[in-house]
Amino acid sequence: MPSVLQDISPRIEAVSKSKGECRASHTIVGPMYNEEAFRYLLSSESKRSVRSRYSFKILLVYSIDRQGLIVQMDREVVDTVAEALFRTVRETDYIGWYLEGRIVGGVLTVLGQDSEVEVSARIQQRLMEIFRAEVSVEKNGRLQIRICQHHELEGIEYGKRIFTVN
Repeated sequence: MPSVLQDISPRIEAVSKSKGECRASHTIVGPMYNEEAFRYLLSSESKRSVRSRYSFKILLVYSIDRQGLIVQMDREVVDTVAEALFRTVRETDYIGWYLEGRIVGGVLTVLGQDSEVEVSARIQQRLMEIFRAEVSVEKNGRLQIRICQHHELEGIEYGKRIFTVN
C-alpha cells in the first residue's frame, strides 16, 4: 500500500543547538500529501467549514505554457514551490498535490472572516518573492499562484481537459 505522504526533498539537514536555541542550518522540508490524500483532506475541510462556519482557502501553484495551459512542473521547480509553501503557511495548513505533477495545492484552514483577504495577499506576496529569488527567470515567469474558495475550483483548465473537485 503506497504512502499518502511523499518526501519531496532528500535535502534535510541537521538542526544545530547553540546556547539553548534551536537553529536550522538549512530549510527543513516536510512531506507533501499525494493527490488522493490531498483531495480527501480538501473534502473534509470543506465539510468542516460548513459545520463550523469558519472559512478556508485553497492555494494553487502551477506552471503554464505560452498558450496559458497548465503543464507538468519539473522536479527543481516542484522542490522550490514545496519548500516555499512549507516556509510560508502555518503548520496546521495542508500541502499536497492537487493534480499530481501539475498543481501543488495548499489548504489554508480556519481563516477568520476579517483576515481572509489580508492573509491571502500576504501569502501570495511572500511566495512571489521567494519564486523571484529562487526560480530561474524563464520558469518564474510561468509560475502562477491562485488563492480561491472551494467552489471556484470547478473549471480550472489544463491541456484540453477540464477537471473539478468532487
